[in-house]
Amino acid sequence: MSEARRSVAAMTNTDVLVEGEPAGLLLEALTAVMENSEELDGMVRFQGPLAGDSGAALVHALGRVTAELRADDMRSFLPGATPNTRTEEQRAADAFFVLVERLDEAITGCA
Repeated sequence: MSEARRSVAAMTNTDVLVEGEPAGLLLEALTAVMENSEELDGMVRFQGPLAGDSGAALVHALGRVTAELRADDMRSFLPGATPNTRTEEQRAADAFFVLVERLDEAITGCA
């Protein structure tokens, strides 16, 4: 069992929140997503059902991070800033990785 899983196993689902969602539920959902992933030409595709509380927690947390990134992108068009022209797909991928990093930091206590 990995260190992150041991840490989450020792906590209850409400001890640590990431983007307002319990870290234990997020880890459960991400584990299910990763188990149903496939790699093709250097890209990873995730598929499969996200059920119950863990799926809802992941969808909500991703929505929050995506909204944060969208707001950052919009501010990049203000005078004096460098416009960020990432696509919705790029923003969604970035949000996934930002969420995974924040979950890791919350679980391991490393920033």
